[in-house]
Amino acid sequence: MKANNLWKVYFVVFLLSVAVIAFSSAVFINTAKEDHNTLDNLIAFVASIFSILIALLAYHISVKTYVSIDAVNAISRMDGNVMENENYRTGILSLMRQFDGEDRSAACNQLLSYLNANFKKESLNSGARLADSIQGMIDLIVLFSFVIKRGRAKHIDSQVARIEKLIATIEVRVAEFESLSEGSCILLRESVKLLKAVYNHQCYLSGHHPVNAQTTILDVRGAMLKNAISRTIYFNYMGLFFLSKAMEVITSCIAERSGERLEALSIEAAPLLRSLPNSKSKDLAILYLREASDYFDKAASSVSDELLWSVFIQYNTARTQYLLSLLGLHDNDLWQTSIQKAVESRIKLVALLDDILGINRNAYFQRAFADQLKMAQLMQMRLLIASGVRFAPDTMLPDIGTDEFNRLKTIFEDVSKHIK
Repeated sequence: MKANNLWKVYFVVFLLSVAVIAFSSAVFINTAKEDHNTLDNLIAFVASIFSILIALLAYHISVKTYVSIDAVNAISRMDGNVMENENYRTGILSLMRQFDGEDRSAACNQLLSYLNANFKKESLNSGARLADSIQGMIDLIVLFSFVIKRGRAKHIDSQVARIEKLIATIEVRVAEFESLSEGSCILLRESVKLLKAVYNHQCYLSGHHPVNAQTTILDVRGAMLKNAISRTIYFNYMGLFFLSKAMEVITSCIAERSGERLEALSIEAAPLLRSLPNSKSKDLAILYLREASDYFDKAASSVSDELLWSVFIQYNTARTQYLLSLLGLHDNDLWQTSIQKAVESRIKLVALLDDILGINRNAYFQRAFADQLKMAQLMQMRLLIASGVRFAPDTMLPDIGTDEFNRLKTIFEDVSKHIK
C-alpha cells in the first residue's frame, strides 16, 4: 500500500464509521421511545460509540506503523545496487561533456556541482540511490588528481576545501543511513574509506599530506569490494602505495652511495641501480616492487576491457617492471611492452576525448589527459635511454608549452638533455 493512496482508505473508513454511528443513533432513539429503561440504552449507545472510536484509533495506529515500516524498508533496500555489480563499468567519458571548463577553477566547479547535487538529502531517497551516488564519485575520483594542487604552505586551496567538505557530507549521509540499516552499510563504509584513501594519496603526491596519510589505503578492506571499478581502483592504489615506498627506499640507497638524492626513474639513477650491492634496503625495495606488481596485475584483470583505467594501470605496471629489470629480476622486454601499450592506450583515449569535446582542446580535463599522453611518451623515451636501448626518435619531443603538470617539465628536461 502506497502512502499517497491512504487518504482513499481513510475516506472509506470514515464513511463507514459515520454510517455505523448514524444507525446506532437511530436505533437508540427508536428504542428510547418504546422502552422506558433509557439509562441502560444510553450506556449501551455510549459504549458502542467509544468502541467505534477506539477501533478507529487502533486502525490509525496500525496503518501508521505499517507505513513507517514500509518507508524504512524502501529507504534501506540495497538489493540490485551498483556496489554489488561485478560487471559494472564507469561512464566517465559520457560525462566529460558536462565538465568542459577551460581552466582548473571552472572545471572543478562543474565537477563538484555535479557531485554535490547527487548528495543533496532530498535526492537520496533510498540506500540504493546513496550507493549509486557514492559509486559515481568513485568513478570520477581520477579527475580529482587533476584539480588537487596543494603545497606545504598553510593556505588551503578553496577547491580542495570544497572536496573535503563534500567527503564530510558523504560521511554524514552514510551515518544517517546507518541508523536505519546498519547491516547494509558495510559496503558503503568501505567505499567511503576508499574515497578518502585515494584522496589522501593524491594529496600526498601533491606534497601536502605527511607520509602517514598514504597508509590510509591499508585501512580499506578491499577484498570485500564487489564492484569491478572499486576493486580496480583499490588494487591500483595499493600498487601505487608499494611503488612509492619502493622508490623512497631506492632513492635513499642511491643517496647513500652517491651523496645525491636522485629520482628512482631518472636517467642518472639507472647505472647506480644496476650496480646496487645486496643489502636489506635492496631486499626491501624488491619486496615492495613485487607487491606493487602483483596489485597492478590484479587491477588489470578486473577491467581488462576498460580503456580509462587500463591507461593508468599499464603505465604504473611499466614503471614497476622497469625498476625490477634494473635490479636484475625482470627482462627489458616486459616493461617495454607495457609502456608501449600505455602510450597506445593514451593515444586512443585522447582521440576519443577529442571526438567528444572537439579537437581544439579548450577543456581543462581534455588538456590534462593530453598531457598524460605526453608524460607517457616522455617516460618511454627516458626509460629507453636509461636502459641503453638504442632508438631513433622519428618525431620531435612532445610540446609541453601548455602542460598542466609540473612533473611533465622535469621529465622533459631529463630526456631532452640526453637526446642529441
